[in-house]
Amino acid sequence: MKQKKKNDVAALLDYAGSYRGLTFLGLALSAVSMLLSMVPYICIWLVARDLIHASPDWSQARNVTQYGWLAFAAAFGGIVLYFAGLLCTHLAAFRTAANIRKQGVAHVMNAPLGYFDANASGLIRGRLDLAAADTETLLAHNLADIVGTITLFVAMLALMFLFDWRMGCACLLAAVISILSMFAMMGGKNAQIMAEYQAAQDRMTKAGTEYVRGIPVVKIFQQTVYSFKAFQQAIEEYSSKAEHYQADVCRIPQAVNLTFTEGAFVFLVPVALFLAPGALAAGDFAGFVTDFAFYAVFSAIISTALARIMFASSGIMLAGTALGRIRMVMDAPTLKAPEHPRMPRDGQVDFQDVSFTYEGADIPALSHVSFTARPGQTIALVGPSGGGKTTAASLIPRFWDVSSGAIRVGGVDVREIDPHVLMNQIAFVFQNSRLFKASILENVRASRPEASREDVYAALMSAQCKDILEKLPQGMDTLIGTEGTWLSGGEQQRIALARAILKDAPIVVLDEATASFFYTQLCA
Repeated sequence: MKQKKKNDVAALLDYAGSYRGLTFLGLALSAVSMLLSMVPYICIWLVARDLIHASPDWSQARNVTQYGWLAFAAAFGGIVLYFAGLLCTHLAAFRTAANIRKQGVAHVMNAPLGYFDANASGLIRGRLDLAAADTETLLAHNLADIVGTITLFVAMLALMFLFDWRMGCACLLAAVISILSMFAMMGGKNAQIMAEYQAAQDRMTKAGTEYVRGIPVVKIFQQTVYSFKAFQQAIEEYSSKAEHYQADVCRIPQAVNLTFTEGAFVFLVPVALFLAPGALAAGDFAGFVTDFAFYAVFSAIISTALARIMFASSGIMLAGTALGRIRMVMDAPTLKAPEHPRMPRDGQVDFQDVSFTYEGADIPALSHVSFTARPGQTIALVGPSGGGKTTAASLIPRFWDVSSGAIRVGGVDVREIDPHVLMNQIAFVFQNSRLFKASILENVRASRPEASREDVYAALMSAQCKDILEKLPQGMDTLIGTEGTWLSGGEQQRIALARAILKDAPIVVLDEATASFFYTQLCA
């Protein structure tokens, strides 16, 4: 049986976990508070009715005071319930946003490391942060307003036809025009325009992160932001999409919407003038005036209710957008663990007719590559830039899986080895070594947390880091990136090399790791 697809809001609420019930409680309280917010308007009408019937001896209208206290009690109760409902929805929204971030990070932690080359960290973080922020806004505010407004609108529909259906239709005509205007802005093909606008925002976030990282290069070569073409184009594309949506799509429908919702009373006057002669002829003019007062009071609620619907409905669009961002992260491929993992017998690496093509590329990065690196042997891959050296090195720890052929470690296909076991077999030093904002001791110890200080020091000496430790104020305990303590690229690479040495793995992969190292030694 085909499973029914959940709507966007229900899918987002799945991330709320045990706090999901708080969301529904908050929505119920919001609905009740909206019903209570109508009571003061009804009380105003009741006061007007009694005064009209008691005229000219208004002292006969004895219930006016009671109506006033009832209106006050209902207004106060509505405010209290609304804030209680918001408290519930905020607690659930905060937990939902936190779960989105946690589950997103947990998922990408299982993604192959090659995924992060194709998806910049700024883009992944931007997607999760924006999705969590949009979800928080939707669940904490918009959803409560939507449910409350729907409750208010349904109650209004019942009241509008309670006394005179013709005046009721006149008041609701503004609502019909408003709904059509909102659909013109957000429905049909314009929903696709909003999706394109959100995609442009994602591209700008990614390009902005890359530009900030490249600021040193921009400053060294005396360039400006306009020299960073990707960032410039992303900004221009986002600006174009935003301007098109606001000026071309929303301007006229929004003007029509505001004009008629704020002037709903205008529709009531012609109908009242049309009905007045009949009421005079029937001798029920007082009743007619009372009904007119009722609809005049409630025509003021229409603009408030429709404004709430308009602003709250944008939250529903945010739900789809947020869910789309979450799915972009959750759809990241995961590193498949074998059902029956095998243990490698040693550190021998065999490339057997290996071919690999990057996703979206037409030309393979590696084509039918075969070689063997035996335990204790050093193999150097030499070739031009873009020749596939980094790709070959990255396939050993399964940053990606081969397109064809096989890579074996210790006689076992790497796809048949548990990922944790495989990573324990390999120490990797990247081209661009990244250190944590922590002490040198903790940076090196990251490869083997249980290592002693003596082991870390020995690894640092093996990586020729003695001069680095001597110039630092606290030696191995110096925090990198604080109080002006920074390391050069070659120094960072030597620390990363010490980290790999400390791991003492049978296989060590150096991705151009000696380039900055030797350059540093030559310049010393």
